[in-house]
Amino acid sequence: MFSWIKSEWASIFKKWKLLVAIFVILFVPSLYSGTYLLANWDPYSHLERLPVAVVNEDVEVQYQGTTYAIGDELVTQLKQDKSFQWQFVSKEEADKGLKNNQYYFEIYIPREFSKRATTLTTQHPTPLDLYYKVNVGSNFIASQIGRTGVDKIRTKLSQQLSKNYAEALFDQITTVGNGLTEASKGAEQLTAGTNKLSLGTQEIIDGMKMQSNPLSQLSSGSKKLSGAASELSKGADQIQAGASQMNRGVRSLETGLSKLNTSSGQLESSMMQLSSGSKQLSQALEGYSKANPELENDPTFQELVKSSQNLSGGLDQFYSNFTAFGQGIHQSYQGVQSLSSGTQTITTKLGNLSDGAKKIADSQTTLSNGTANVYNGWNAVIGHLNSLKNGEERLSSGSQRLADQLASGAKEIQSIHPGQPIYEMMSNPVRLKEQLVHSVPNYGTGLAPYFLSLSLFVGALLLTTVLPLKDTISKPPSALAWYLSKFLLLALISVGHSLITNVFLIHMVGLDPLNKSYLYLFTFFSSLIFMSVILFLVILLDNAGRFMAIILLVLQLTSSAGTFPIELTPPFFQTIHSLLPMWYTVQGFRTIISTGDYHLLQSDVMALTVYLVLSILLTIITLRFMHKKTLTTL
Repeated sequence: MFSWIKSEWASIFKKWKLLVAIFVILFVPSLYSGTYLLANWDPYSHLERLPVAVVNEDVEVQYQGTTYAIGDELVTQLKQDKSFQWQFVSKEEADKGLKNNQYYFEIYIPREFSKRATTLTTQHPTPLDLYYKVNVGSNFIASQIGRTGVDKIRTKLSQQLSKNYAEALFDQITTVGNGLTEASKGAEQLTAGTNKLSLGTQEIIDGMKMQSNPLSQLSSGSKKLSGAASELSKGADQIQAGASQMNRGVRSLETGLSKLNTSSGQLESSMMQLSSGSKQLSQALEGYSKANPELENDPTFQELVKSSQNLSGGLDQFYSNFTAFGQGIHQSYQGVQSLSSGTQTITTKLGNLSDGAKKIADSQTTLSNGTANVYNGWNAVIGHLNSLKNGEERLSSGSQRLADQLASGAKEIQSIHPGQPIYEMMSNPVRLKEQLVHSVPNYGTGLAPYFLSLSLFVGALLLTTVLPLKDTISKPPSALAWYLSKFLLLALISVGHSLITNVFLIHMVGLDPLNKSYLYLFTFFSSLIFMSVILFLVILLDNAGRFMAIILLVLQLTSSAGTFPIELTPPFFQTIHSLLPMWYTVQGFRTIISTGDYHLLQSDVMALTVYLVLSILLTIITLRFMHKKTLTTL
């Protein structure tokens, strides 16, 4: 069996073209993985080569005696920053360069950038807008890098602004602390003044209580005086009523006397005429008697003359008396007129007296009510003063608490010692402390497990195009000899893949695995597994097997989590990833290169051993059927 294997290998080594092809294929994994990793080994360390346009249209503003020119300050910082290749151009040049792929992205600082920074203390503060413009279609990775870079600029700018705001805020807090100290002193003075006011109020209350009893007596006397005034008013009303009756009687007497006076005048005139007539009669009788002496002896005539004389004398006397009576009547009438005028005056005065008495009664009632109200109001004022005193005591207590709290607040504020450490803390209160469980120094190291696995599978697949994996020079003595002639050659090539690829990656690219020995062994082991799987597919299906190997490669590319976590892939790939060998090779290379989780490496090796054993057994079984078929044909 081994002599046959030796003759098979000898026939291969005699074909120099085949040897050249095999020699070239030995370098395929190193070229495939090494060149890609070398080109993308640490792209983030060369971001200073990435051209970026910066447009600054910000206009400086004056606010509360301070000049704000944040756009210019940002440009100054960017000129000192070497993160990117900053190009400070106009808006038109930046847009044109971005469209023509001259710049990967653009940073635009608008005109009101600084002005918006002054709106923090206003009712409606306006955030500062820093515009980031990128042509994602030209290079997606560059856009992601640019977004990260701009976000760092935004964060740094935000921290600087927050630091400035914190400094201004603490200045105000210091001013507030000083104000609280002054307010505390004022509250202490208010407490002292309130205490004095409370003492003064108590003195007023005590004084008013002393005057409360006299006011009570005054109120009681006013009530009695009000009753007497009421009785006086009633008496005045009665006197006025009597005077009115008297006035009416005097007026009636005056009227009667007036009539009597008039009648007495008329009677006096009649009596005068009657007296004059009686005198004339008496004189006529006397003349007639003288003329007729004979009548002197006539007793009748003489009686008539005598009666006429008596009548005349009586009438004279009566007239004289009646004249006196008339004068008396006239005097009486005049007296009654004076009396009537007097009674009228008395009645009027008594009316005034009654009105005055009423006014006195009313005034006294008002006075009585007023004194009662004064007394009640006096007591109410005492009650209110007591309430006021209680309020003053509460005010004094509250002002004292206020003074204590203000003093405490001022002390707490004064205990704050603002400075750069506090300003920086305010601007960046949360700092990210990154703790690396397994450190990966660069982008290439992170991708090495994926591209190592991929390059080994591609190398094994390319080998099937130049090396006859199914055909032999002579008839194999057995299926096992047939398999070993191919498998051992592939194992030898796997050794070459492991040595050449790892030497190139470690010494040329700069890969620094945690365990180099494990890396060489696992690279050989992974290559051998890929060789075994592809050998089985080619022996079983020939060219169709090569096609199946390509499909297997595509499936492994999408489900081995070489770039993004498997959880981010579609559900189909999340389902099949554990059924494919590259999942375990990528995971094993990560362990050896970066994590050092050798328990996981052990499980990966065991899973890959299953693939190796299955592929060997299935290949041998296939070759046995093929060997038996060959013998049957012969």
